[in-house]
Amino acid sequence: MRSGKRIQRFGVLIVSVCFSFLLVDSHADENPSASVDVNLFASAVLSGGDSVMVGDRGKVFLSRGGVGAWKEIESGTTRALVTVCFPNDRHGWIAGQGGVILHTVDGGKTWTVQSSGVEAYLLDIDFVDPYHGVAVGADSTVLFTTDGGATWQNAALGTSSDLAEEINLFAVVMMDERKACTAGDGGRIFFSEDGGKGWVESKSPLYDEEMMEGRILYSMTYDSGILYAVGIDGVLVTSTDQGKTWKERATGFPGPELFCIDVVNGVGLAAGSGGQIIRTSDGGSSWQVMDVPDEITRFWLSGVDLQETTAGGVRGLLVGQDGTVGRFDSGALSW
Repeated sequence: MRSGKRIQRFGVLIVSVCFSFLLVDSHADENPSASVDVNLFASAVLSGGDSVMVGDRGKVFLSRGGVGAWKEIESGTTRALVTVCFPNDRHGWIAGQGGVILHTVDGGKTWTVQSSGVEAYLLDIDFVDPYHGVAVGADSTVLFTTDGGATWQNAALGTSSDLAEEINLFAVVMMDERKACTAGDGGRIFFSEDGGKGWVESKSPLYDEEMMEGRILYSMTYDSGILYAVGIDGVLVTSTDQGKTWKERATGFPGPELFCIDVVNGVGLAAGSGGQIIRTSDGGSSWQVMDVPDEITRFWLSGVDLQETTAGGVRGLLVGQDGTVGRFDSGALSW
C-alpha cells in the first residue's frame, strides 16, 4: 500500500499566508488533545485508520484509528512542512521549507531529521517502498534516494528546450522503483525511468514552447495505470504511458485552482481554492462538484489522501487553511 501526499502548491499559495516565512518556535511534546489552529498542507491515511497531518511552523498531528482527538507530535523543526508520504504503515517521510526532510519508522509517532544536502524549499516527496524515493522543490531541485533517505543525491532535469530560469516543481510520483514523474511551473512535466537519476521532458498540453509559458501544475497522483495532475484554472491532465504523453481533461470545476488530487481504485477527490471539491467514481471519466458547508468555502484546501479500506471502500482526509479538516468515507464528507 502507499499513502500520503500531497501539497504541491507553492506558486499560488506562496503569495498567501500559506507559506509564511515568519516562523514561530514550537517545542510541544505529544499533546493528548492538540488544538489544530495552523494552516495544514498535507495528509496521510494509513491502512489501520491512523492519520497524519502536517503544516505551518513544523506542526505534525497524529490521530489513532481515524477517530478522536488529534495529538501534536514533536517534529524537531519550526519550518513549514508541506508534504507527507507513507509507502507502508510504519515508514513515512515529511518534507518542506529549507530542504527539511523528516523520517518515521513507527507510523508517525516519532520523527528524525534526514540530511537532504539542500536549502531549497522541498514541495513534494514520494516513496514507492521503504528504500526508493524522490523529492522535488523550488529552483528545479530534484533529489533521489535508494537507501530510505540515509543519503540523498541530486539529479538534473533534461529539457526539450533551454530553461530561461529555474522552475518550481510542485509534484512528484513514483510508479515503481524506476519510473517517476514530476511537474510544476508552466505545466512542464518530466519523467524518469531510472529511479530519479535522469529526467526527460514530456510534451505537455499546458506548456507553449514558443512563448515559454503555460499553466502551473500543483499536484499529481497515480492509480490503476493512470497519472493525474491538476493545477491553476482547475486544469486536469492525464497520462496512460507513465508520463510520456498527456491529455487535458474536462472536469467542470468552477474555481480558479486545484491544489491537490488523489485517486484510489478509480475513486478520486480533487480540491482547491474556496473549499471547492470535485469527485470521480469512474477513474476520471466524469467529475461532480461536491456540496460543502458555507463556512468551508472561506478556506483553501491543499492536501488530500485516500486509502482503500479492508471492506473494499475508500476513505480519506482533506486538510487546508486554518486547521480545516474533512473526512471522506463511503462517498460522504464530514467536517
